[in-house]
Amino acid sequence: MASSNRTPLTSIDSINSQIEKVVPTADQSRFVRGFSKELWEGLAAAARSSSFGRNTIDLGSLVKHGPKMPDDMEDTTELTGFATWEITREPKSLIPPLPVQPHDPRNGLKRRWSLMKPQPTPCEISERSSFQVSDSKSNGLAFMFLAWSYILCVFLLEEQRVSVAYEDAAVPSDDEKPTSNEFTVDLGDASDEEYRWWSALLSPGQGWKATRFGHPVWAVSFTGNVRFNVISQPSASQPSEEIEEINEIKPPTSREAIAFLSRFASLYNLESQAALGLAMALTVPLHKNMSSTIHLPKPHLAKSSAVSLTSVINKEFRQLSYYMVLSSNPAFVASTLWSVFWEPEVDCNLVTPWFDPIIDVLQPLIEQEDLETVGHILALRRPNVAPLWYGLLACGTTETVSAIVPYLKTLNTRVPARLIPEVAVWTDSPQSFMDMPGDGPYLQENQISRADAWRLRYECCNTWKDGAHFRYLPSTPFRPFGFINGDELEAVVHKHLEECSRHQWTYQGFTWILKSGVTLLHEPRILTTSWADFEDDSVIQPPKRESMDPNYKPDHAASQRAVGDIFRWAATEMESSGRHIYSHPWVDIKSHCIEAENAKKSGKKGMMRLSELLMARIKEWNDNREDDETVVGAGEA
Repeated sequence: MASSNRTPLTSIDSINSQIEKVVPTADQSRFVRGFSKELWEGLAAAARSSSFGRNTIDLGSLVKHGPKMPDDMEDTTELTGFATWEITREPKSLIPPLPVQPHDPRNGLKRRWSLMKPQPTPCEISERSSFQVSDSKSNGLAFMFLAWSYILCVFLLEEQRVSVAYEDAAVPSDDEKPTSNEFTVDLGDASDEEYRWWSALLSPGQGWKATRFGHPVWAVSFTGNVRFNVISQPSASQPSEEIEEINEIKPPTSREAIAFLSRFASLYNLESQAALGLAMALTVPLHKNMSSTIHLPKPHLAKSSAVSLTSVINKEFRQLSYYMVLSSNPAFVASTLWSVFWEPEVDCNLVTPWFDPIIDVLQPLIEQEDLETVGHILALRRPNVAPLWYGLLACGTTETVSAIVPYLKTLNTRVPARLIPEVAVWTDSPQSFMDMPGDGPYLQENQISRADAWRLRYECCNTWKDGAHFRYLPSTPFRPFGFINGDELEAVVHKHLEECSRHQWTYQGFTWILKSGVTLLHEPRILTTSWADFEDDSVIQPPKRESMDPNYKPDHAASQRAVGDIFRWAATEMESSGRHIYSHPWVDIKSHCIEAENAKKSGKKGMMRLSELLMARIKEWNDNREDDETVVGAGEA
């Protein structure tokens, strides 16, 4: 992105260079790899001295700006809504500030997702007693997880006005039947209601069910690979004739379950594990999306001599509606998690050198199942989203965890990690260059960075006929390299530059569309702040000489995908000076055009207009290509 006060690393020799090399030079690759190596090895070194304590998990960082579920949820099985954005001021870098043309508020894409699923997500007890909290002799994460899963589900069902009932325990399959794996859970002086509840949660199967609508997205089913022997010591003062028959006891409400969980946590000094248990439960919808089985840490319980406070559990319960919005959509969670791998100052053609050191650090830890250290590394990298990473990793080596390294090698993943701007705001964690405001005037010596031009096309997509394609964000978070001449921009965007030196959009809130058709705006509880400081801090520092391997030769697989994705996204507005980029094998716009044409023939509505625009631009490009042959062939592409 253009800047008047710093020179970001780019894959071109200078702003005025006529040739922008798609494949970076060896020096550029070594430079970025060296920077990444020092950064990620530094995070790994710091992570080795980290441990879990009472304050390690701060779930509040995930929902500072996000909405809670709408109040009217009766019979509602899906959520629908959209974000609203408004131009409020220029970035502070413009001194003195220049006039900004007013813009109307802009609505984001409408999001719609289901709150129910046909089957619960399977979970089992692993052989590892990992993610041990330093201030407790117990590891009760499995119990915390199962309890929070129930509480999340029943909280939703209560809002939907749906009742729940206990069901008989399922019989484990031959592969899942426990042999010598037995574990006694002593509930102490527990009521029959409490005993019945824990017995249901720790029996094979789900243990309870909703009377209609299927299963909430947080529902889990225990495989029964460990046999839990639940015992209690009811008070001798309780008259036997007042004890209700076990089979007639109803499942607790969400608030009653919180009381049961709090008492259990106090009994075994588990309060400091309650937040991590909730973070684990919040990742269940993503595990379901990835067809994963959750592997819970092997439990160990030691009774506490002192009664601990349970303020954390009650506090988290009060925030539950906010957590549930973020958690219920797997794409929301995935986009938040995957944001840790993006670096603002890395161009799209340098993604592989940036990713390779991350692979070197994370792959051995994942293979050794040292997921605690992985969690500490990623938490240090992006503290705001640390709770979700800890929650995901405490669920074991799931399909999502196994997808990390393949993603870093190829930039391809089946994890639904698409870019979602409002989620970036909710979690205060930007996900791509499109989230950044940039700094300095857009135009410098009649040139504009492609990153700025791409952003303006997205922001102005509704103001000209051919802009509809830009309503959807690119699939890669990494910025395009280089600059283009201002007079090569489409008329609408160029006119904007004449009236606006630079602006930034501010999140105003999320509007729910209720089942009745009524809309309800939810404004953020805490005012959002600019990411200009985040951007200023994201400067690639020259690495030490020993960090730059002179023999490093990247395979460019991730870079190639990033370049192809980002330039194909902008292909309907190919600038003349960039034709050599669009003809490069990494972009191969002709093949992309054929794909778009085939999609049009198959009736994919989203590709029809794109196909027509691409065909027109390709024809124009081919007609004029002969004039550029000497430029295209100059130097290494």
